[in-house]
Amino acid sequence: MGKSVIVIGGGIVGLCAAYYLQKAEHEVTIIDKSNLSSGASFANAGYITPSHIIPLAAPGMIAKGIKWMFNSSSPFYIKPRFDLDFLKWSWYFHKASTKEKVAKATPVIKDINLLSRDLFESIKASGDLGDFQLDRKGLLMLYKTDKAAEEEMQVAGKAKQLGLDIDFLNKKELKAIEPNINIEAKGAIHYACDGHMTPTEFMPKMLTYLKNAGVIIKSNEEILDIAVSSNKIHELVTTISTYEADEIVLAAGSWSGQLSKKLRIQLPLQAGKGYRINVDRPTGITIPAIL
Repeated sequence: MGKSVIVIGGGIVGLCAAYYLQKAEHEVTIIDKSNLSSGASFANAGYITPSHIIPLAAPGMIAKGIKWMFNSSSPFYIKPRFDLDFLKWSWYFHKASTKEKVAKATPVIKDINLLSRDLFESIKASGDLGDFQLDRKGLLMLYKTDKAAEEEMQVAGKAKQLGLDIDFLNKKELKAIEPNINIEAKGAIHYACDGHMTPTEFMPKMLTYLKNAGVIIKSNEEILDIAVSSNKIHELVTTISTYEADEIVLAAGSWSGQLSKKLRIQLPLQAGKGYRINVDRPTGITIPAIL
């Protein structure tokens, strides 16, 4: 007999958690504050990247963050503000930005990323969602300068040591695998281990499957309180109703930090912001690339 499980959050993590929970014959309910048709799980590049093994909290990022702080379009913009949660997060980020902690975190991140990729591929192989785009063409990390080449080579060297499938390409070799475009780059690292998909295709199909599988979806319903006693959650209070369950999964993204406070757990999280632009323009590009 399965357990009753509530998943807080209907993003990619929440839906996939619900998928495997219902496969294990648990009774699953998803609660989300939105209508489950937008947000970061929809508006992203769809990269599945075992290659991204270096944590953001790494040596040198604090200095870069201060430099980028005055440019709101920078890749790592931190809005200066006096906020206790932000100050705590900044301190934890600073403490984590050491070579020793990066060395410990890197193999763990690699294992999580590989597992994530393999689970996506198992979902596709099951046929549960029907057909959806999921390709493993890899990822090209292009570089135009010697300095950028050195930085990319260092990261790729660590990834190679951890067993990831990587090729080092010079300009001629890069042209050979992308013959239809002119790339202004000196070379690239090809992470053949990476994949990509289309989030706006995957998310609705997963949601439809879960509904048909009996998972209860509570949308536009925000968690107001979490009743806890004797280190156990007894009740969830939302804007609409109250709920009880044997187990609770917290998968609320950047809101998880605020919700965890109700559990007397300090989970230092700060929301990130990104952009996605869709352009219907044939480019001749066959492999996802980052410059």
